[in-house]
Amino acid sequence: MKDFLDYFGARKYEINKGYSVEWVARKIRWSIKEEAIGILKVWTHSSRAEECTEKKLKELNGMTDDKVLLALKALEEPSVLRKMGDKQLNIRVKLTTTDTHKTFCKQALIDSGSMSLCIS
Repeated sequence: MKDFLDYFGARKYEINKGYSVEWVARKIRWSIKEEAIGILKVWTHSSRAEECTEKKLKELNGMTDDKVLLALKALEEPSVLRKMGDKQLNIRVKLTTTDTHKTFCKQALIDSGSMSLCIS
């Protein structure tokens, strides 16, 4: 008997994923709730597994196609707050231009960790 992840076609591969963000978006939209949450948990980075809830599923399914793809790509990334090096703190941010409304996901520096050097 196939296991849960093979059954729904959402197994993460050891070397690389073999399925696209578009595939995940389609599967979570058209699968029953339990299956969709299972697929979402497989897609999402392990540090964010607790975010895979019925509420998150409804939120994703209520988005436009472009926005759900961006949201799924963000869920694939590790948790929002990360310490870089010993002292540097970065967060992942979503920026939208005011003229074209194009959205970008980038790293933002919150604290460089510098204790003695600075630019004034």
